[in-house]
Amino acid sequence: MSFALMRAFRPLSRIAHPALANSYFLAAPSSKLMVPATTGTAIQPRVSNQLQHPVAGMAALTGTDHWKIERVVAIAMLAIIPGSFVYDTAFMNYLLAASLAIHAHWGLDTVLIDYCPRPALPLANIVRYALTAIVFGGLSYFAYNDIGLTKAMKALWRLH
Repeated sequence: MSFALMRAFRPLSRIAHPALANSYFLAAPSSKLMVPATTGTAIQPRVSNQLQHPVAGMAALTGTDHWKIERVVAIAMLAIIPGSFVYDTAFMNYLLAASLAIHAHWGLDTVLIDYCPRPALPLANIVRYALTAIVFGGLSYFAYNDIGLTKAMKALWRLH
């Protein structure tokens, strides 16, 4: 007995229209020029020039790659934050400072895209990069010249 029958899964062709089940409709964008359809004519997608890299030969991240990196950093922070309290070293303080700064940078990017008017977006991005640099510089300065990030948090919790 197959796994699909044991778990009572229906094939996709019984849930959706067969043209959707047999096409690449549910898949990610690919380099295929023609998408076969079960009935009617073949669909030929139009490729926008905006999706291509502006400079040939330069490696640039796609939106999917950027999203994956954001998720990896967010999940890694689940280990970095408690790990920096367990292993209170300079490396962990700088790793914590970098991960907090980049996480805040990406979060502020999302807020700006959602709420900032389009004409003000270039200036807002300059301010965002400046704030990220200031935050990372300040956290690094505090980690190098003072007691460190994790020791400061421990001292704040002791104040209770």
